[in-house]
Amino acid sequence: MKQLFKYLMLCLVVVAFNNCKRKPIQPPVTDILGHKVYSAAELNSIATCTNSCSHRFTQDVYFIGVVVADEQSGNFYKEVYLRDRYNTGGIHLDFTQHSSFFVGDSIRVNLNGLDVNLNVDTDILEIDSLDFEKHVVKFKSGANPQPRVISISQFNGNMSTYLGDLIQLTNVAFLPIHANQFWSDPILGDSLNRILQDCNGSQLIVRTSNYAKFALEKTPTGNGTIIGIATSYKGTPQMSIRNPSEANMTGAGCTIYFKDDFEDSNLFNGGWAAQSVSNSAVTWSASSFASDKFAKCSGYVSGNTNTENWLISPVINLAASSNPNLSFRTAAKFTGPILEVRVSTNYVSGAPTTATWTTMSGVILSPNNPGSYVWTGSGNISLNAFKNANTRIAFRYVSTTSGGSTTYELDDVIVKEN
Repeated sequence: MKQLFKYLMLCLVVVAFNNCKRKPIQPPVTDILGHKVYSAAELNSIATCTNSCSHRFTQDVYFIGVVVADEQSGNFYKEVYLRDRYNTGGIHLDFTQHSSFFVGDSIRVNLNGLDVNLNVDTDILEIDSLDFEKHVVKFKSGANPQPRVISISQFNGNMSTYLGDLIQLTNVAFLPIHANQFWSDPILGDSLNRILQDCNGSQLIVRTSNYAKFALEKTPTGNGTIIGIATSYKGTPQMSIRNPSEANMTGAGCTIYFKDDFEDSNLFNGGWAAQSVSNSAVTWSASSFASDKFAKCSGYVSGNTNTENWLISPVINLAASSNPNLSFRTAAKFTGPILEVRVSTNYVSGAPTTATWTTMSGVILSPNNPGSYVWTGSGNISLNAFKNANTRIAFRYVSTTSGGSTTYELDDVIVKEN
């Protein structure tokens, strides 16, 4: 009897357990044939619409994409990033719980009842607080989404095109102070920024969560490629990697000794000095056209004038350099003397005549007559003869009443290892 009683009690427990088990919620499986499937670009238009637009869907319409970032490494939390099937961009799905979606999964999102917006901090197209059990169906696995190969300057200059998508940067390295460092700090609970730089001096933040499983691994010390999700914060472009194995950076790095693109709109923040040898009414100054900022000099003041004006760089330490090169861009218009590029290793301050200067030959300048402000690269100018701790670069501008006054614009001055 005791054994029979135990058996009956066990049966009751089993029945009660089975009846109380939470049944999984089945997401809508409406046949999508005949239903609208939105692209990321279309959703972005809806999310950014401000003319009495509704961002909430009230019928069965869909988004289909492939997962390009998942939660496996711990760098992403209750979230995935998708690239749409039309290849127009990415979207961020922020879940209310951990999901079981992985990179390469093809999933379908029923948008009925959901809002689509741009995240106020990241500007990334997003569906927030999503219950994936109600709205998401995985219908295929095994895709191999490839990153969009771009440069840092492409990302920085056109951020909205890439946000939320998988990208690959080439020919990049971490700044020396950020190389061979922990990706983040789980001990103090700090997510950290590490800064990448390419061989043109463009920079990008790599942001890593303190919950990343690879937090206490070290950042690479070489040059190469890195793959991750294009993100941002408060308008500043960033990247978040999926796995440190995708930072394939073991090659020889780029050494940049000096760079100025004049984007801070203050010519002298970078340490430049403007010296007027004659005609102080003319000087080098910061200027801009559209969104581009640069240095500029013109000897035309109610007519052509006689003037000589120098723009002299801060000290550039080339003492330990191997094969340093100078490059820059110019744009010019109007007839006048040609801009000269000079180098000194003994200039300190004040008048340029206090130092010895060498005029560089073979420099490519923008054509000034005829000319229409066509940006022209200088080519690589060897500085091997100036491997000194006190090297300075100068741009000597001259105009005359008889020979004319060319207007010169100068940008993207870089001194780096060739």
